[in-house]
Amino acid sequence: MLLVPRSYLTALILAGLCIPPTLQAADPPKGTALPEVIPDDAMPPKKLPKLSEVMSIAREYFTNRKGYESGDLLTSNDVKPLFRELQQAGWKVKAEKVILSRMHTNSDFLASQLSTPKGVKFMRKIAKMPGGYDRLDHLLKMPYGKRRIKEFIDSPGGYTMIEYMTTTQGGKNLGKYLSQTKTGKGFNQPTDMIYTQTELLQVIQETYQAENNPKGRRK
Repeated sequence: MLLVPRSYLTALILAGLCIPPTLQAADPPKGTALPEVIPDDAMPPKKLPKLSEVMSIAREYFTNRKGYESGDLLTSNDVKPLFRELQQAGWKVKAEKVILSRMHTNSDFLASQLSTPKGVKFMRKIAKMPGGYDRLDHLLKMPYGKRRIKEFIDSPGGYTMIEYMTTTQGGKNLGKYLSQTKTGKGFNQPTDMIYTQTELLQVIQETYQAENNPKGRRK
């Protein structure tokens, strides 16, 4: 249960997005290069694995990740080795670059903020909220959005701002208002980004069926 009036939350969020801070959060430095794709001539030909095997490889990949919990934000750096495992198993994913482009990188502002101790606690709160990550991405596009997100993370109850946006009528009304601004269009709508294991597994399944079985019949 939220401990502050909803009208106060609305006013606070609007003020935070419109009033410039004295110091704007800087973008983090770029990360290191991702591993290269394994050349086809470096591997002996293999039979295409069944969809069930592909999904098993993907699920096992996440099971073995130290410190990872289902619902945590995934980055392209996190999952690129998974595509190498799938390639070694016999499926070279043609849409790999497209899929990775729909994910944050380790050096992105959002991923770097959510990897700090406070960020992890915040992340695991908003991961349980419908569209929690989407709202953060929408906020990133708004003036001073980075500053506001950092403040949410640093505040013990900062996650309640995202809870308000995603689970209350007042929050939805706020989103409609922000959608009318130049940088807030579609604020209540999901983005095209891939954030979690569940979303990635769904994309992998759909991609397998599209690339290897256009009619959509499982093998």
